[in-house]
Formats: sequence, C-alpha cells, structure tokens
Amino acid sequence: MRKVVITGGVGALGTGVASVFAKAGWDVIVTCLDATEAGRATVGRPVAVDLRDRAAVDAAAADLGDIDALVCCAGGFSMQALTDSSVDDYERLMDLNVRTAVSSLAGFGPHLRAGSGVVLVAARTWPGAAGVALYAASKAAVVSLGRSAALEWKPRGVRVNVIAPDIVDTPANRRAMPETDEPGRWERWARPDEIGAVVAWLCSPESRLLTGQALDVGR
Repeated sequence: MRKVVITGGVGALGTGVASVFAKAGWDVIVTCLDATEAGRATVGRPVAVDLRDRAAVDAAAADLGDIDALVCCAGGFSMQALTDSSVDDYERLMDLNVRTAVSSLAGFGPHLRAGSGVVLVAARTWPGAAGVALYAASKAAVVSLGRSAALEWKPRGVRVNVIAPDIVDTPANRRAMPETDEPGRWERWARPDEIGAVVAWLCSPESRLLTGQALDVGR
C-alpha cells in the first residue's frame, strides 16, 4: 500500500486532501501539533509532532519509514497593512509557513522512495498582494523551497511541485467573508476535496513530467 504523509492534516484543507488519498486506497498519515489536535483527526492516522522542531520531525519520519508522497498543508494566515506589520507578525508567519515546510522537507525527504511526489501549498498571492504582504512573502519562500527541492531531488526520481490556491471553501473563510457581502461568492471557491484531487494527481505517476512547477488552482 502506498503511504502519504500530510502535514497539517487535521485542518479543513488537510482533511479534504487526506480524504481523497484515503478513498484512493493510500495509507494516510496526518501530522498534528499535539494529542488534542490528534483527537480531532477524522481521516488517516494522526501523528503528533511540532513541525517547527526539526529533531522531532526527524524522529517522526524515522518511525514512519519510507513513504511514497509528502503533502505540506501546515501553515497559517493573517491580513494586515504593511505599515501595521511588526517583526512578531513576520516571525509568526515565517514559523508557520516556512519553518514547517523546511523541517518537513528536510525530515521526511530522505525517506521518499524513487517515483514519489511532493506537493507544497503556497497561495495565489505569493507574487505579492496588498494587505497581505507578510503572508505573501512567506508563501513566496514556500514556492522557492519547492523549486529548489525539485532540482535537488530530480536525480533521485522524486518530483516536487507547489500549488497556489485561490480562496478555499472552508468554515473559517465563510465566517470571514459572508456570502451576504457578495451573493454567490462561496460557489466560486474551490472545495478542499477539489484541491485534494489536484494534489493526489501531482503525487501520481500520471504527472511524472511535472516537477518544479508552481500551479495556480481555483475556480
């Protein structure tokens, strides 16, 4: 059975991605921060590990052994004007979006079998956007990491791509952007399972000609 590790796999997006892999018959491992988060996992086998702690990630990866895919969904979001941003804001987003990706790639990377697929999650705003400068910068770093990993691991037969979703239809996003503000808005958002279908394809042999790409996804 093929094995996939999905970081941040208990969040709305991570759960949607995990469900697609599970339905396709994969052995799904979802990482979560602690035992409390693990208790909220509804798909896959939860593994509690702080992705900001490289030693902890290395230990978890060694316990799990060889894997066939890695999906980095862990991350965070915040919105603020650049002039209202602080160093603390910067460090928090870099920790959530970049440090977790670095630790995941470095820790799980050696355990990826030849022919494996890796997908990192950036955002459509990664080239830059008003009101989310620090978030966009952190996601730009994720894109760069993915492209660098693709070049490093190509000789091993491991492919690495990045997806850059537009707004995803999650409960948090619905609360933040009520449909009453713009009728029909939610219908235009991609569902987590739709994103998951793209991710699963990028981890499959059918996408073997793609590596080092940053792909916009969304309706």
